[in-house]
Amino acid sequence: MKPHLNLVAVLFLFVFSISTAHAAWSDPSEIITGGWGAGKGQFGLRSEGGFSVMPSIEAITPEKHVIISDLVNRKQMVFDGKGVLIEELKWGAAKGQEGKAIAPLSQKDREAVQVYSLKLGATKYRITLVFPDKNLEVDSEEDFKIAARDDAGFVYGVSRDTVIRFDKAGKKTVALPLPRAHEELVPVPGSRVPRGEYIEYGEPVIAPNGDVYMWQKSEAKYSILRWTWQ
Repeated sequence: MKPHLNLVAVLFLFVFSISTAHAAWSDPSEIITGGWGAGKGQFGLRSEGGFSVMPSIEAITPEKHVIISDLVNRKQMVFDGKGVLIEELKWGAAKGQEGKAIAPLSQKDREAVQVYSLKLGATKYRITLVFPDKNLEVDSEEDFKIAARDDAGFVYGVSRDTVIRFDKAGKKTVALPLPRAHEELVPVPGSRVPRGEYIEYGEPVIAPNGDVYMWQKSEAKYSILRWTWQ
């Protein structure tokens, strides 16, 4: 091989290794936010049996549209990738959820239908993921019971505290720590003493491009957070 070809090959491997090493998710950004209520753009909330009933992420489309199902207000909300509300559709009172004008986008082909884990050591699990078309075996330091694929075939294991990304061969590439419920101090108008506000989070949803979405609930608002794969 000629010297200049050797140099080109070395530079390619160097650039490839750098880009691969730095592939990860961005910091979370709040792309959707709204107050509690029954009006347009607002989100419904009620307490039932000691549990909160609130909206959930129904689907993320390939166009990065976020579809939210609001059980309390009996409606479906569609936001674009920038968090702008583009459609809000009420469910028929007689038909219930069957009256939704936009059918949920099926993600069943991307979701593992079964997840089996075998503990091999103190911090090692061998996990078998059963997808509609094939099975995949991965080794993980954390156990998980939920898994999904993106459109490129990369696999994501969802544990209580982490989203773990595996390549198509089942090798771990990177992990995303997830926020946990906690209390924050917020200012009180007219008072120097802040008060505590409890912040809760939902289960992460993997988008077709590998982005991670999660709802966040506080006393004042409902939000959707997004970690962008980059």
